[in-house]
Amino acid sequence: MNMAKLGDPSRELAARVLTEVDFEHRLNGFILRERAGALPITMYSFEEVVSFLNDHHPRVDFNELKGWMRETMDDMELTERIAEAVRIGRSDQDRLQRIRKLMEERLNQCKKLV
Repeated sequence: MNMAKLGDPSRELAARVLTEVDFEHRLNGFILRERAGALPITMYSFEEVVSFLNDHHPRVDFNELKGWMRETMDDMELTERIAEAVRIGRSDQDRLQRIRKLMEERLNQCKKLV
């Protein structure tokens, strides 16, 4: 699971990553619970998505996530890296772990820059 580091974000990208989005640009996912089943989760920020991905059983549509990264965050590099993680992941759990690491890396880069 050794992937190259992401390039440094611009100040504009860092500002987008660290800002909440409006209702139309939210991202939806689910967390699975033994008794309750799939619980819907609505996310309005990059940081909320990272937190969501740290859940034990997050579920998100990978195409929606890539679209959100491309259109809402306007982060082409991360969008491509997520697509790569989806392609090479052996299972959805493996794909989610790869994506989480990438997104955590980007979040930390942006926090350091601002």
